[in-house]
Amino acid sequence: MISSAAPRTQGREFERSAQAHACERLPVSAATRPAFILGCLSDSADDTIRAGSLAQAADLTETALAATLGATRTDEAQLELASGEAVDRYIVLARLGAGGMGVVYAAYDPELDRKVALKLLRARADEADARARLLREAQAMARLQHPNVVAVFDVGAFRGHVWLAMEFVEGQALSSWSAATRRNWREVLDVLCAAGRGLAAAHAAGLVHRDVKPDNIMVGSDGRVRLMDFGLARSGAADLAPAKVSPEDVPKSLVATNVGAILGTPAYMAPEQFAGLPADARTDQFGWCATCWEALYGQRPFAGDSLIDLAVAVSGGALRPPPPTAPRWLRRALERGLQPDPRARFAGMDELLAELAHGQGRARRWKQGVALAIGLLGCAGLYGARELRRAEVVAACEQAGTAVEQVWNDDVRARLASVFIRTDPLLGAVTADHSAEWLDRFAADWKDTRLSVCRAATIDHTHALELAAGQAACLDERRIDLEAVVGVLVEADAEVVQRAPYLASGLVPASTCLREVRSPRPVDLSHESALGMHPLALRRRLVRAAALEDSGKFAEGLAAARDVLHEAERFGLQAVRAEAQMRIGNLHERLGDAAAAERALEEAVWIATGEGHDELVAEAASMLAFTVSFRAGRHDDALRWARLSRAALRRLGAEDSLRAARLHSVLGTVYRLRGDLDAAREHSEHALALREALLGPEHPDVARALNTLGNVALARGEYEEAVRHHERALAIRGKAYGVDSHDVATSMKNLGDAHLAHGALDTAFLFHNDALALRERLLGPDHPDVAAALIDLGRTHMARGAVAAARDAFTRAAELRERISATSGARAEAWTLVGEATLALGDPVRAAAVLGRALELHGEVGPPSEQRAATLAALAQALRAQGLAARADAMARAADDEAARAHRHK
Repeated sequence: MISSAAPRTQGREFERSAQAHACERLPVSAATRPAFILGCLSDSADDTIRAGSLAQAADLTETALAATLGATRTDEAQLELASGEAVDRYIVLARLGAGGMGVVYAAYDPELDRKVALKLLRARADEADARARLLREAQAMARLQHPNVVAVFDVGAFRGHVWLAMEFVEGQALSSWSAATRRNWREVLDVLCAAGRGLAAAHAAGLVHRDVKPDNIMVGSDGRVRLMDFGLARSGAADLAPAKVSPEDVPKSLVATNVGAILGTPAYMAPEQFAGLPADARTDQFGWCATCWEALYGQRPFAGDSLIDLAVAVSGGALRPPPPTAPRWLRRALERGLQPDPRARFAGMDELLAELAHGQGRARRWKQGVALAIGLLGCAGLYGARELRRAEVVAACEQAGTAVEQVWNDDVRARLASVFIRTDPLLGAVTADHSAEWLDRFAADWKDTRLSVCRAATIDHTHALELAAGQAACLDERRIDLEAVVGVLVEADAEVVQRAPYLASGLVPASTCLREVRSPRPVDLSHESALGMHPLALRRRLVRAAALEDSGKFAEGLAAARDVLHEAERFGLQAVRAEAQMRIGNLHERLGDAAAAERALEEAVWIATGEGHDELVAEAASMLAFTVSFRAGRHDDALRWARLSRAALRRLGAEDSLRAARLHSVLGTVYRLRGDLDAAREHSEHALALREALLGPEHPDVARALNTLGNVALARGEYEEAVRHHERALAIRGKAYGVDSHDVATSMKNLGDAHLAHGALDTAFLFHNDALALRERLLGPDHPDVAAALIDLGRTHMARGAVAAARDAFTRAAELRERISATSGARAEAWTLVGEATLALGDPVRAAAVLGRALELHGEVGPPSEQRAATLAALAQALRAQGLAARADAMARAADDEAARAHRHK
């Protein structure tokens, strides 16, 4: 056990504070007086705390006994609420339970249409000062936003008591969750560390919980862990002097002599709490470690047959011995967090969690053992391996796997966590953990795949050596992908931290290389060009450009890809040149420049075709099909590019690959926009099935397939199915990326569309409004996707009858599209919507002027379109409203003709 002794030259202020608080009272129990007096005479802070703990424990016991013998709560009736009763705007539904600090009810918030947990605190707030203090503390809790802390939405006062409206969480308390089934220590520790991160966030916000215990840690049915019940919380800057304990505040169970019956706070209280000293973050750390000890080892850390005995054990640091199988690193960390002297504990929860993460990393390496893979053998090694003894071959395969550890290891993990926490003190640790989970998964998969390839070629002889060489080359490329992603993450700024889980989860699993059935690429990346440039060096830079794209740094990624293109052209590296053009095209598409994207992607297709590089042909042609359909509305051109992509996949024998899944998703979108909904559904379902089979049901790529399938269902009028697909996509994306991501915004937009079509207008408004806010935050105010989100919101306003708000949203979209020089069709669409809203507001003259601008943008030539027909129809209505019947009739006939021609053309 770590020594609890502290240097006598430090912390004299702490000792004097302990002396002042603990020694001003004499315990009523004669049995504890000798130890109490000796403690007060001692120069040791430990002894002083121990003395105070005995006094406090004795006082608690006497107080609880008095409560048991008949003390009553005079205002208990004021906390009892009937179903249907209103507290502010919240409607009480049912009583959920009660504790020492208050009573909790399920309630309904009609304003936001959601269920909440409503807690009434027992402590009264009749006096102005007390009431103001309690409200300040509750408001501080409401400002704390963290995924591992139950959210507080609202606070107020009712019948002299402070109330809190909180997130309603379906799930189990840690105590129930642990007892429900047998769980290994790693699983339990993961849950506790999640709660620990929430606690660290509370401390960073200046809050101290003061009541950390198993019943205050909730494992939600959604899998998220939340720290709850900050009923004892106090602001770190507030006066933390101990309040006088009244009979009402002490549970009657505290008087039991059997420690098994001692429930609630005392079993997890730190010595300073027993002593009546001020609590701080280190007090919470003690409670967390006591909770962790019990959850992991099946018993509480301190023994005692009574409350006083427990206080003696806690204050003396008399820990029970943990099971012999407990990891030493874990036991040492918990022992330090349970030291009687707060100064001997960790400086904060972040330091404790970092120590545990380091220990978990060592345990993971031990479990995984020697790395498994083949890469270092290469083709020559593969041919020569048959001459080696079996043990030497196995050793060579395993040794080759260490290549991935050069890219992702504990040192890199620690560096990543440090950068994330420094960049984002509130959410950096959570985001780092989330990203590291994806990188761990990728690295483990890479090692397993390396071993499988190696064994198949050199031990089991089930693979031809040429095939194994192609798979090994694929694995080398996957490792370069990992290297690029890690390189971006360890240099993260705030934007990259926000996008990190998206970036990490986007790595293509190494196990997909097992489906490689071809020879290595026709262009060998292992050889230098005639002018001395190594293609692999350029490809690493190109993969980094892709990583910058996935992290949201589109402009920076575009500049990096252009640099690679220039060098590839200079050194005559055609395959790299094609890949650079493909990346440039994709980045232009992300930036909303459809014309530039089309030029670059088409160039990539023709270069790759000339080089016989079917992988690049398949990818670039698929991207091109999406761009010309989604951004330019040229669906027939898109289908021609898609056929080219499919032919390349067929030549590769990759019709069941992830590339094929992406192509089927593109075809689902193209056919939906073209109006062929049966074909759209067929391709979308095929894409979903491939991704689930290759990646598993919870991978973010599955959400992309669900997104396409949901849009197809919506177009078919299958609203419930559309909502189901989009809700599943949103859940996957939220879990993978966190709430701030482009893909989450897309799912919100799609859910808004589905609810709008189904007539759930208020729900549609919430989703569309949130999607707009998220896109503005992530993309900035001048992005094409922001304009699209404004139009979505405007249409929802129109459906709800908020026409003025709709016109404002449409006008913002139209002005934005003018500002960024969007296509004439996109600008015409926005101005048409402005005109329609203006007409609905009773201003036909202004509406006609706006619609005239839209008609001008449509132009006199070009293929017939439904959008132009809509503009003509709206203009006819505006003219009719002005009494210009003849002109209105002519315009209406033109609208009908345009609509008919557009239908025939489609």
